[in-house]
Amino acid sequence: MLRAVSFVLALSVVAAASTQAAPAFAQQAAAPPSVPTQTKPSELVTPALVAVGNAGSAVDLNKWRGSAAVKQDVDGNLGSIQKDLQGTLPPLLKTADASPASVSASIPVLLNIDALYNVLLRVSISGKAGAPRDQQESIDGALSTLDRARRDLGERIARIASGQEKQLAALQTALQQQAASITTMQQAAAAAATPPAPAPKPKKKKPAPKPAATTTPATPAKPAQ
Repeated sequence: MLRAVSFVLALSVVAAASTQAAPAFAQQAAAPPSVPTQTKPSELVTPALVAVGNAGSAVDLNKWRGSAAVKQDVDGNLGSIQKDLQGTLPPLLKTADASPASVSASIPVLLNIDALYNVLLRVSISGKAGAPRDQQESIDGALSTLDRARRDLGERIARIASGQEKQLAALQTALQQQAASITTMQQAAAAAATPPAPAPKPKKKKPAPKPAATTTPATPAKPAQ
């Protein structure tokens, strides 16, 4: 009974964290259309977390077959799940919901849910050997729901990352085109501001030197006979 009450309290904490995160999400600026952020992380995973909590609260180890060691191991795993639902996940979900377009804010939630899935899987494996049928079906159903939730969250993170990469590539291309345009404009402005070089003055031709006057030597007179 104490275990069931603890799981109910844990579910209340998770639900409250999802509700409290809504105003913070509403204050965020609208994300670019290419980045899909319509669904908050908590909306994807909270139904699965509720199913996990309900399955945990329904476990009654007094009805399980098996050794005391097996029951003790299951009890420890259930305690770990309760601690995660009550203390670890709520602030992670609040942070992720406050920054829905942030990949880095959603990844801790995904990693935590992966770990939670592994713990619940160990409970399911132990239950196959000794849990009553109704308890085992509840655990397996929660396990399947949690698996779908973590896949959906992982796909959401991948879509956001892909959209942000496309935005970055488009921005880099636009900046390169803008830089090239600015360079062209600067070159055109510089060319317009530079006065044309003056035309070279025509060189005066030097007059050809006059040929020196030649004198014909006088012919000596012949002596008279």
